[in-house]
Amino acid sequence: MKANVRSLAWLVVLPVLALASAFTGPRTREVASAAAGSVGSAVASASLTSIYFAAGTTQIRSLDTKVLDGHAAWLRGDRMQRLLVEGHTDGFGDSAFSRQVGEERAKSAKAYLVARGVPADHIVISSRGGGWPACSEKTATCRAANRRVTFSTGVQP
Repeated sequence: MKANVRSLAWLVVLPVLALASAFTGPRTREVASAAAGSVGSAVASASLTSIYFAAGTTQIRSLDTKVLDGHAAWLRGDRMQRLLVEGHTDGFGDSAFSRQVGEERAKSAKAYLVARGVPADHIVISSRGGGWPACSEKTATCRAANRRVTFSTGVQP
């Protein structure tokens, strides 16, 4: 359980570190850079905060632009980092339609990041369709949690 809590903490810490350097003074930037450097050396692959989609859409919600802006700032600050962007759907199983929707969601997230200055060749996209649900209950809340794009670092180009 402690390992899960620690890995979840990094989901919040990494984007916050990226935003801290963008909105604060030089001393805070130094501290954030040092902390990010120690995190990067300690963690070979990190997961970043996911974004979510309305049913049947591939459009980025305005609520999620702040998350993506944080990811973009962090990635622009570390030109060696590569990102895996995986699209997911709320359909259970792995149909061709679910894979296509998942891919379109991943493409939307990639396009947003590239528009914010992240090099396109530093981002790899993939679709998981409905094959990797975050939640397996058949409720509206659970299905909404499955309509997402996840981000992972440490990916080889």
